[in-house]
Amino acid sequence: MAKYSTEFKMKLVKEYLEGKIGYRELAKKYNIPNKRAIQTWVSAYKTQGYDGLKVSRRNNNYSLEFKLNVVNLYLTGEMSYQSLANNLKINNPSIITQWVNEYRKKGIEGLKPKKR
Repeated sequence: MAKYSTEFKMKLVKEYLEGKIGYRELAKKYNIPNKRAIQTWVSAYKTQGYDGLKVSRRNNNYSLEFKLNVVNLYLTGEMSYQSLANNLKINNPSIITQWVNEYRKKGIEGLKPKKR
């Protein structure tokens, strides 16, 4: 189960967007260890709407070309992990981090699908 429900995330995003409370105060109010989570939710909501707050229950299979393009966009400094995830409708920016790390370690081989 996800640590925070989509409804809970939406509640905090709305509260932030009303402009009466900041990230740090929201984190303290709801006992969230780091304000970064709320920043991520707000950013995802602004670019993807409600769907950006949902936890994907399906495994997406991204092509090698797609992964390579995303990695190159990050490495050229054009976009952050979060902005890439938002623009490409990837709900979990950490997957991009994983691709970049694998690419740095193994090159294009690190982006190829792994056998299970």
